[in-house]
Amino acid sequence: MRTCMPVGLLVVALSCCVGCSGETGPAPVVTEQDSPGPVEPDGWQATLVPVTFEAWQAELQALKGRIVVVDMWATWCLPCIERFPHMVQLAEEYSGRGVEFVSMCLDDREDQDSIDLARRFLSEQQARFPNYLMDEVVTQAFEKLDLLGIPPVFIYGPSRDLRYRLTGDDPNNQFTDADVNDAIEELLANG
Repeated sequence: MRTCMPVGLLVVALSCCVGCSGETGPAPVVTEQDSPGPVEPDGWQATLVPVTFEAWQAELQALKGRIVVVDMWATWCLPCIERFPHMVQLAEEYSGRGVEFVSMCLDDREDQDSIDLARRFLSEQQARFPNYLMDEVVTQAFEKLDLLGIPPVFIYGPSRDLRYRLTGDDPNNQFTDADVNDAIEELLANG
């Protein structure tokens, strides 16, 4: 797995993915500027709820009693986009088993094109679980979440303790989709 990292904590424009072979790739074309995402035939539409770090902590607390899998991603991070369908698949597989999947978008809250793109991506992926947008200055969000880069997956136990912090921070020890599956299965088996 590759990791996307901002160039530095003082950089506001996160346009470079370090660890992604130095390539960010062309930005997807945003054509419907004001549309939050397509509406599905059943009426479902992806939402992206802005949440501050403090409000995020309260949201996590509200999920106490369940295993919570938090996927952090951004539209500018190719490994995030590549891995996201697996998270959607896992959410479907573990539906009804006491596991809550949540996505946390780390796109720049000030960049409306990116936010619109994120909503469309969530709709295309059928991400029918809670989807949040970190409503903080991007560099502060990374600092508050204690992130060096993305994509990470945080998995909380039923008592709201962070049981697994799967990141790509160590280039010699990258997590895989299998690591996410194994962590969930272990928590389901042992609580």
